Amino acid sequence: MTDTALFAPYSLGPLTLKNRIVMAPLTRTRAGDGLVPSDLAPAYYAQRASAGLLIAEATQISAQAQGYQDTPGIYTPEQMAGWRKVTDAVHAKGGKIFVQLWHVGRISHVDL
Repeated sequence: MTDTALFAPYSLGPLTLKNRIVMAPLTRTRAGDGLVPSDLAPAYYAQRASAGLLIAEATQISAQAQGYQDTPGIYTPEQMAGWRKVTDAVHAKGGKIFVQLWHVGRISHVDL
C-alpha cells in the first residue's frame, strides 16, 4: 500500500504536506484556567504529527464565543502562548497544524 497517493506529499497552497492524511478537529474540553490549552495538549498533538495535517480542536475567538465548558480560546496572550507550545511541539516533529476557529453563535447568547 506504500504506492498509493495517500502517502505521497501534497501541495496545499504554500504548504507541502508530507502525506494526504488529515486529522479532523476533535473538541477535547481539557483547557485549563483561563481557557488555556492544557499542559497535555503539546504532547497530544505532537504524537499525531505524522499525519500530513492536524486541525486543532474548536478554539473560541472571544469570551462571547464560548458555548462549552473547558474549551480553549485564542484571544488572550496566555491562550496564544499555550497554542505556541502546541505548534512548537508539532513543528518539532515535522508536522503541520491549523486551528479550527470557533464561535458557537446563539448557544453562547440565548437571548438572540
